[in-house]
Amino acid sequence: MDNGNYEMLLNAVPEIRAYTYRKILHADLVQDRCSVLVSDPEGWQPGDGSLTGQLADFARSGAIHPGDMDRFVAFTRLQQLRAAPQAGQEARTLIYRRQVPGGYRWNLMEVVPDQKTGEVQSAILCFKDVHDALREGFKLARSKRDMQMAAILKCRYQMMNTVYLDSGMCERVDLRQDYDPDKVLTGDYSLYIQTALARFVHPDDAEIFRSTLSLEHLRETAATIRDYGEEVCQYRLQGETLRWIELHVLYGRQRDQVMVNILGQDVTEDKLQEAAKLQALEDRAYLITSLSSLFFSTYYIDLEQDSFRAVTQQRRVGDVLGDEINFTAALRLYANHFIHPDDRERYLSAMDVERLRRELRWWTPYVAVEYRKLPEDPSAGAEAYSWTRATAVLARTGSDDMPKTAVYVARDITRELDDPASVPHHGPF
Repeated sequence: MDNGNYEMLLNAVPEIRAYTYRKILHADLVQDRCSVLVSDPEGWQPGDGSLTGQLADFARSGAIHPGDMDRFVAFTRLQQLRAAPQAGQEARTLIYRRQVPGGYRWNLMEVVPDQKTGEVQSAILCFKDVHDALREGFKLARSKRDMQMAAILKCRYQMMNTVYLDSGMCERVDLRQDYDPDKVLTGDYSLYIQTALARFVHPDDAEIFRSTLSLEHLRETAATIRDYGEEVCQYRLQGETLRWIELHVLYGRQRDQVMVNILGQDVTEDKLQEAAKLQALEDRAYLITSLSSLFFSTYYIDLEQDSFRAVTQQRRVGDVLGDEINFTAALRLYANHFIHPDDRERYLSAMDVERLRRELRWWTPYVAVEYRKLPEDPSAGAEAYSWTRATAVLARTGSDDMPKTAVYVARDITRELDDPASVPHHGPF
């Protein structure tokens, strides 16, 4: 290559001093001709002549990975090369894999406009090996991804164990501290499990701990993993103060190996809140069951689904309602069979599910209605009628204060109304 051509190349590609180009061609895109400026002795040896012919020879030489062949052919068509950027713009590039003995290496092809003409009539075609640079880039990307993943893990977990199934060794890292290789604890995993069972795990949880975390179990489970798997183990620590630990055992296959990472976190607060909610539900159920003894009918109403569930009810009412679960339909069945005709519409209006949805709030926690109940003997006179008070009490609301569930109760108030000393009743029951 003469000095004139070399200076032209330096002007066209200022970064050339920083890289080693394997092949450099100067191309006349109008005449479809090229001349060789640089060519290393390895592999394809271009020559002066037809540009498209030289590139076709390269493609047919078997040097390009089959998975990249279509992209290479499309990129090196003469029409595509003529669409190269104008002078002063960035080069057009193609990354492809070049086959070498034992594998492949990543290569870069650049099409740079000829600065000498400033027009898309001629261009410089540069080929260079960028495999090592890409590998370093991938390593950097993985390192950045690992740091991002570490930040996510530190937000949720306190400890991480990496188990090497082949050797039975493990590495233990405290995620609450900045990573320091000198602070990574390495040891025999089975011994770690034995120590944990003896000194830390509550005896009542020892079996679930052992069955989930033993080395034998990890190996057996890993053998079934095709891509990813996860198991969860919750256990209590020994000691007077209750503490719950939750371990996530993560299995991930990487080629012919399965990586096992065990992430641990303290979930005592979550377990206490869960226990408190469960206790509240049990207390509520117990309260409803206990109070139901004061009423001849008690129902649990889902206002969103317009459905109900009987807690207590008279046998003859149950015979009439049967398997009905729709609240509105059950109200009408009940009214037609057990409520005085003159009181039916007032009862149905008061207990209408749309009205309950509209009116029940924390500041209006109940809706009540009184009605005359028909006697069991249809031939009995008016004196045989009894009076009943039915009340729907707000039980649960949503985040928007809209009612979700209510408790329906009914009790006989005939004696209260017959007692001359009784006063008007203004409460819910």
